[in-house]
Amino acid sequence: MKKIHQSYSKKSRLSRPSIIKGLKIFLALSIVTYTLLLVFTATKNTWHAFKEIDIVYVPVVFVLLSLYLVLESFRIRLIAKAISGKWIAFGRCSQVIFCGAFLSAVTPFQAGGAPLQAYILNKAGLKWGTSLLLLLFRGLFYLIGMLVFLPFIIPFFRTEYSGRSMQILSKYSIFAYLFLFALLFLVLSMPKFFKKTIYFLTFRKGKRTRATRIIFCILREIRISRNELLDFIKNKKLYALAIIFTTIIVYIPNYTIAYAILKGLSINVPYLDTIFRQVFLLFAAFFFPTPGAEGIIEGGFAVLFYSSVPRYLIGMFAILWRFITYHLVVIIGGILTLKIFNLTEIIKEN
Repeated sequence: MKKIHQSYSKKSRLSRPSIIKGLKIFLALSIVTYTLLLVFTATKNTWHAFKEIDIVYVPVVFVLLSLYLVLESFRIRLIAKAISGKWIAFGRCSQVIFCGAFLSAVTPFQAGGAPLQAYILNKAGLKWGTSLLLLLFRGLFYLIGMLVFLPFIIPFFRTEYSGRSMQILSKYSIFAYLFLFALLFLVLSMPKFFKKTIYFLTFRKGKRTRATRIIFCILREIRISRNELLDFIKNKKLYALAIIFTTIIVYIPNYTIAYAILKGLSINVPYLDTIFRQVFLLFAAFFFPTPGAEGIIEGGFAVLFYSSVPRYLIGMFAILWRFITYHLVVIIGGILTLKIFNLTEIIKEN
């Protein structure tokens, strides 16, 4: 595993320019998205409504965001305790959230967050295999928590949204998640077949390449993670139930932020409606190709709430929601990532 650590460190140094490039793309997409939302929705009434925001809900929004971050940090600690038998530092859990959000924001398909998160967890005292397992569990329990809402979400969208755009988004989401689960099943249930396939693709002239050696180490850790996963399912059912419950609780304050913003704008939308619409959008957004799903999330959010929010407010509403729930976290994550990767000099050069 030491080889992976060294390889990761070298790649991290080499990938700094790509991080900066991804950041520039993300910023450009954010500016374009915000501009388009305002151009197509803002009127004189928008500025008037903005000045009339009920300031009582401003601290409420940030309390909800803080509560979400604290609960999510606790959830990470709980998973770490369940699979390793020890609690990890709360600060490291916060880094996992913030730095993961930043790297996800500047990489396509949000793929850059997991390697850095595993690195942080390793620094917190977890083995690499355990770190990977924790991230796997975090994602799996997130999906399980989402699936709890599906029996309520599907009937809701069948009656409320029957447009072609929603049908395309739904089919895309189903296909993406089926592919993910199929790949996960292949890795966990047939590791030897997966290993042979990867070797076949990476061998050159009958010799192992650098990629083959790295993949060998990764597959070894996956095999360890698979054994730990099976052991967890078999012997730690109470932990599993506790994590599922915590996962559902964690996202309630985060999804309530949209409702609080609407109340601040003096718009009445049923609370459960705001929850279901966000769950549907974020469930689908994981596989959007743009860095941080930027542009698509805001557009999808505006479409989902278009029937409930006046047109002159829908753009502002989408911008406020996205900035508070995501961009603010990304900004903090970027500052923390600067320290981890020491990117200050490169940013000055660029």
